[in-house]
Amino acid sequence: MANSPQRAQDSLLSKPATNPLVAVDIEVCLKLAEWLSSREIPPDREESSLPGFSAEQIGNFYLLLVAISHQTSPQGKPPLEGSISGRHLRGWDYLFARVEEAARHDPKILSPIFWARMSLNELENLFRDERFGNRLSDSTGRIMLINDLGRAMVERSWKSASQIFDAAGGRIASGNPNLVTLLSQFGAYRDPVHKKIYFFLALMKNTGVWIYVDPDKLGAPVDYHEVRGHLRIGTVQIHDPHLYAKLLQRTAVTEEEDVSIRQAVHEALMFLSEHSGLRNPSQLHYLFWNVFRSCCTRENPHCFSCTPTCSLPARYVPLALFPDGSRHCPFAPLCSSAGHEPKLQEPHVVTDFY
Repeated sequence: MANSPQRAQDSLLSKPATNPLVAVDIEVCLKLAEWLSSREIPPDREESSLPGFSAEQIGNFYLLLVAISHQTSPQGKPPLEGSISGRHLRGWDYLFARVEEAARHDPKILSPIFWARMSLNELENLFRDERFGNRLSDSTGRIMLINDLGRAMVERSWKSASQIFDAAGGRIASGNPNLVTLLSQFGAYRDPVHKKIYFFLALMKNTGVWIYVDPDKLGAPVDYHEVRGHLRIGTVQIHDPHLYAKLLQRTAVTEEEDVSIRQAVHEALMFLSEHSGLRNPSQLHYLFWNVFRSCCTRENPHCFSCTPTCSLPARYVPLALFPDGSRHCPFAPLCSSAGHEPKLQEPHVVTDFY
């Protein structure tokens, strides 16, 4: 590990509490950091590298896609899914493949002018599947985000994300202006925890298109899969009994409560990145996100046995293989909820921050 357990504990204990509702559990994080430091963590990358796309097209592709990527598996509703080129895909993977397919057929979909004028019908047709139909939740809210993104860029005479990068001087969060402040002007990217901003910036880094002046300022994007997983492992603890009851009963939380939880998860991720020695929050995000959405599912988590249909990407499977020959969630030996009930779920909240 990068620091001794006592120094790591002291460094976090010295920080003021950010919110009385929820807090990072130092002891659990230290154990998880030690586990991470002893494993080979796969690099952070997408399944497709968008071959044939120019640097400007890649930037606009991700700027659009991340803006609309929230909640593809909303609680109480069927997930976004469908088939593309004979592959059955769900959630983010389906979103990605549908936009990539559409952009290869008609590149104008990557133009801010098109975003500003895009209709609700065009959006729904873009993600409609022949078998499952239109499963894109909150289409009206999503088209508003896309239209706002397009109009805001047109008003600033920005034709591509690369112009935003240039305006920020390649700075993530240092200096003024920077990418965080500029992207936060868009409705889709206004989340105070910067989930979409960090995700977009990580994607641009991983494709090799952007190199940042201050790479240490790239935080970890936190989505609902990661919130669910960290609540179950115990790296984040809910201290407020009323908020805990809401999570347990799966009743709606306020946007402020959701932000508080995700901020604590972000702090835990940053702590784990530093004290595991990895010092790459994006790499940890991809690990947690892939494991939690594949193994730590809402209703049937793979605590001690993965199902034959487990969707964990192949590069993470070695982490899920154990000496006794079993394959299951890599974090089960460290997880406070493995083999125990109740298993908390992510907050039920109406938001487009994800």
